[in-house]
Amino acid sequence: MSNEELARLLQNLIRVGTIMAIDHGDPPRVRVKTGSLETDWRPWTERRAGQTTTWDPPTIGEQVIMLSPGGDLAGAYILCSVGSDNNPPPSHSADETVRRYPDGAESKYNHVTGAFSVTGIKSLLVEASDNITLRADSIDLDAPTTTSTGVHTIEGLLKYLSGLSGSNSSGGSAATISGPITHTDGNLSSNGIVLHLHVHGNGNSGADTTGPK
Repeated sequence: MSNEELARLLQNLIRVGTIMAIDHGDPPRVRVKTGSLETDWRPWTERRAGQTTTWDPPTIGEQVIMLSPGGDLAGAYILCSVGSDNNPPPSHSADETVRRYPDGAESKYNHVTGAFSVTGIKSLLVEASDNITLRADSIDLDAPTTTSTGVHTIEGLLKYLSGLSGSNSSGGSAATISGPITHTDGNLSSNGIVLHLHVHGNGNSGADTTGPK
């Protein structure tokens, strides 16, 4: 082997290239341009590829490291990404771990403040076959409408600030409340009759009693 051939093989062991084409099929592959050379379809490395698997495909224009065993680009493996001016990092903070997606969605965790945020998404699904537990000092739901199904049990005090409305339109059981009820400040009415203003006639005379009964 000549010195020139050996130098070429050594130069090709590790190279930096740019993703120029992607095939997401089976098996998934990419083509990479490095200098004036263009590779054939080659696999990229995932974080896990055993019983635990991950899927995080590269994108066109992404700058990557190529590892070519023996210096042969035909057998290259595409490794982790390298930052570039065309694809700057989503943060420069030493305290944050950030992931940003092409549509602008972003997940961010600040390990100093302990704040985790997910923004820019259109929908979120969390599905569990047994149960889901949310535990915090306070939980805020901020949405114009909230729909819930099933039977709900509230063990603490139930408070509402902007009125309460409901119906039995779905054919379920009628509303039932057990235990004492205390009402203050305002009218308590049923079918247009205000409880504390309602009076009854006195026998057959039709005269009103002296007060609500």
